[in-house]
Amino acid sequence: MMSVNGFFKGVADVERASDYVKNLALERKAKRVVLTDEPLVLDLFDKLTMETSLDVASGSTRSREEFFESIRSAQIGVSSVNLAVADTGTLIISTSDELNRLVTALPEVHVAIVPSSKLVFSLEDAGKYLSQETTKANGSATVSLISSSSRTSDIGGMVILGVHGPKELHVLLLG
Repeated sequence: MMSVNGFFKGVADVERASDYVKNLALERKAKRVVLTDEPLVLDLFDKLTMETSLDVASGSTRSREEFFESIRSAQIGVSSVNLAVADTGTLIISTSDELNRLVTALPEVHVAIVPSSKLVFSLEDAGKYLSQETTKANGSATVSLISSSSRTSDIGGMVILGVHGPKELHVLLLG
């Protein structure tokens, strides 16, 4: 069986999620972590900045230009998800801010925090949400469905990870 560099862990609360991100950053020798602007994710900000020497950035702590540059050079990006689909392992993220989407796509490691209340069983169950999001956004939101770290086998049949996205995906089920 081929590895897709996906990792899953249940965590009790935001503090444990913060500990996971902190330990992952130390293990990877990361210098910069970027966070999307959702309140759940921003709860990690103070703990990460106080307990580590990491450069932690979000759109609420930097100008748009500075945040974009932070995303480009970050090793880890952290986001929450709008829905998670249990039977496929798919994460559904909807955003109207391109910088928040880039937090999930540019760093080598993406950590997705999934509140247990956002877990549905099947893609069929997620259909109503997806329909509402696309209607509500009136074409101004990007909806991403993420099922593993990015990979391709277009180049000589060899599987290559992280060609157009993170090389690793860490999913933390909260609660």
